[in-house]
Amino acid sequence: MVVPLNRRRASHIRFPVRVPTVTEPVGAAADPDLGDVQNLSRSGVLLRLEKAITPGAPVRVTLRLHRRPPLTLMGTVVWVQPHPDFPGWALGIQFGEELPGEMVAEIADEEHPPWTPR
Repeated sequence: MVVPLNRRRASHIRFPVRVPTVTEPVGAAADPDLGDVQNLSRSGVLLRLEKAITPGAPVRVTLRLHRRPPLTLMGTVVWVQPHPDFPGWALGIQFGEELPGEMVAEIADEEHPPWTPR
């Protein structure tokens, strides 16, 4: 069943973005990993990283925004799988606290991926 857009929870609306990131496990002796955010919602992000991080691990994700200072968010790895389109891993990260909807919309407007006509 498809839920109409106006009935979905705002935290589940995902916006396509392209934002470079630095992601590091919290409390682990692992090096930070460079990657990028591929979509953003109020409650989390889809990341592409070179290294996998175990589901359940707490992480610190720093978004290196183009028009704003870096934004550091705390979250938890919810799932990990090989990325279907790129080398590396796709990770679902759930934030500890939801972001304000206005902030997500502004970031999505500023950091949307470049679209190319078909």
